[in-house]
Amino acid sequence: MTTLPSLRALHYFHQAALHSSFSVAAERLHVTHSAISHQVRQLESWMGKPLFVRTNGRVRLTSHGERLLVSCQKAFSELSTTCESIRTGMRHHLSVSCAPSFLSQWLIPRISSFYQRYPDIEVQFQPQGEINQLRSEHTDVLILSYEQPPDDDIDATLISDDYIGPLCAPQYAARFHSEQDLAALPLLHADTRLHAWAEWAKTSGARGNYFTGKHFDNLTLGIQAARNGLGVIMAPRLLVRQELHDGTLIAPLGFVRVNRATWMMTKGSRQHDAEITLFRDWVRDEAQC
Repeated sequence: MTTLPSLRALHYFHQAALHSSFSVAAERLHVTHSAISHQVRQLESWMGKPLFVRTNGRVRLTSHGERLLVSCQKAFSELSTTCESIRTGMRHHLSVSCAPSFLSQWLIPRISSFYQRYPDIEVQFQPQGEINQLRSEHTDVLILSYEQPPDDDIDATLISDDYIGPLCAPQYAARFHSEQDLAALPLLHADTRLHAWAEWAKTSGARGNYFTGKHFDNLTLGIQAARNGLGVIMAPRLLVRQELHDGTLIAPLGFVRVNRATWMMTKGSRQHDAEITLFRDWVRDEAQC
């Protein structure tokens, strides 16, 4: 005995079970009533159990039939989606891996416009991974701040050169005019970017002790702490555009360009996949806003 019954028998059963009628199933499949009945009998013989109760010309599912219907609905739905995606070149879903700070500060506030433009594509967010996840196709898209474009087998689209600078709430404006003022201000640190202040000091030429202060698990929490007046956080301009626009954060010393850039990466052999192309074009548009 094979591990699965006939696919045709399952298909005929599925339609008959959905409509509780062999006649309706026959009409939808453009076959005869006897063809439906024959396939269902074969399926019941294979299972060794009845799937329908037949009374007075009507049929209803047994408990075994109800179990099989649930399984058929899932299987045929997945088959339909996969076949359509192969036929059209669309997967209808996209797994995007990025840092939590990029997700919460940049991507989530904008993603509704992508859904409005492409309602059939579901975006699934994943924790930031490694480039090898693109190669294995565990991730479709990786958004990463990186010092240089990756190897030739990875397609990389520049989102933005990275500029960083100290940020604080407007209430600090009167006390913060130069880098020397930082010595008297509470500094904030994100544990996911422990070297951010040192990177800024090296690039800007600033001197001082930038290792003291409060620590937060991630940059998003550090930005929120700065907004609420707890101190000064070092952060990329890309992630605080809205706060700067709203005036909830200020950048008294401006920003300096560092030796990194934020890239959208995908496996080179998939760079022309329809859903990846649409997402790439959308990211480019949003990055220019």
